[in-house]
Amino acid sequence: MKMKFEFLPNEMFIECFQYLNAPDVFYSFDRLNYRFYTFIRTIPLWLNFEEFKKLKFNQFCQMILLNPELKHQIISLKLSNKGTRGQIKEFLSLFPLNEFINLRSLSLTDLKEENDEQLKPMLPLLPNL
Repeated sequence: MKMKFEFLPNEMFIECFQYLNAPDVFYSFDRLNYRFYTFIRTIPLWLNFEEFKKLKFNQFCQMILLNPELKHQIISLKLSNKGTRGQIKEFLSLFPLNEFINLRSLSLTDLKEENDEQLKPMLPLLPNL
């Protein structure tokens, strides 16, 4: 008996997507069909920008800006100034952390003093962190 990939239950995809970075999920499944388009906008997302090049970082930030509901799906966020200079500052300028209401994990690598000033007022507003 043959089974098509897209006929697998959502629970199976949720389990698999836990191991994938949110941009990879979106670039792979967003335009596959309507089911995946809507499905990936309702599941928990892990977002790791640590190894991102500037272009890919900007592209996914644009996707979040165009789909603001995605901020509610992100439960883990990793940002780094190592690979992309100024990444933390740029991300926090675009998206105040209190908009990520389900954020449970935040990792910031190579934090700068200017980032500290941005972060201090935001951290108390993250109840799940």
